[in-house]
Amino acid sequence: MTDTHYKITMDGSLAPGVTLEFAQDNFARLFKTDVSAVKQLFSGGPTVIKRGISEAEADKYVHALFNAGVVARKELDLAANLSLESIESEHDADNGERMTCPKCETEQTRSEMCANCGIVIAKFNHYQAQAQQATTSTAASPYASPLAMVVQDDNEVGELNIWGVNGRIGRMRYVAWSMVYSLAILPVALICALAFNISTWLGGLLAVVALIAAMIVGVQISVKRLHDIGWSGWLLLIALVPLVGSIFQIITFVMPGTKGSNLYGPPPPENSQAVKVLFWIWVAVIGAAFVIGIITGMLGAMLSGQ
Repeated sequence: MTDTHYKITMDGSLAPGVTLEFAQDNFARLFKTDVSAVKQLFSGGPTVIKRGISEAEADKYVHALFNAGVVARKELDLAANLSLESIESEHDADNGERMTCPKCETEQTRSEMCANCGIVIAKFNHYQAQAQQATTSTAASPYASPLAMVVQDDNEVGELNIWGVNGRIGRMRYVAWSMVYSLAILPVALICALAFNISTWLGGLLAVVALIAAMIVGVQISVKRLHDIGWSGWLLLIALVPLVGSIFQIITFVMPGTKGSNLYGPPPPENSQAVKVLFWIWVAVIGAAFVIGIITGMLGAMLSGQ
């Protein structure tokens, strides 16, 4: 009984991701020949490129060609074997199990690689399973990004709370709250003054507590106003800078708030009637003070001129 021999055949099929020019160059380099001489081997018809070799040698050829970008097949070489055993083996191979390529759906003899598109069956199935698993886990994960767009409610408004630094207040409410805040300080200052008459230590303690409380409330109101503009509350520190702080305070009064929601929450509610009344009282007082100042200055200039 003679040894079994094999042959290597190819039909021009390329490995996944390999171009024809790349495969032809590698094939010519592998067999030490010119590229023009190997182009006919990639015409699509089956061609025997090596025969009469052992199984181990055939496996080496298939592996080397695949690395070069060419899909080759190892087949029994009946002409070299010339034995009944070999003929029976070839017959058994032809009538073996069949399979369908999962990519190109070509029916063929079961093999590790597709004879038509050249994919490695096991690797292709593995990648497909990974992709399917990733898709399933993403869809089932409660932490995945929502598939639908989140529509903002244009009618949503924030809650009003004088305490804390969260939320927003508009210009009119800022002025109204500042007026109430200033008026509330007056009786506290009167109580501190009366306490000084009773005891210097008691009056000083009450004054310190009242000053700290007034600063906290004032900062909270101002921060909410900055949030309405869309600015960080830390910008309130600019008010401590001489001259620049005064300009910043004026900007805080006149700067309009952000339309709709911003980084600091939804817009504040509509101004109440009380807020509007207090605001216009403040405008009237400021206007009257401005006019009185001008008149006083003019009278002073006239009297000094006499």
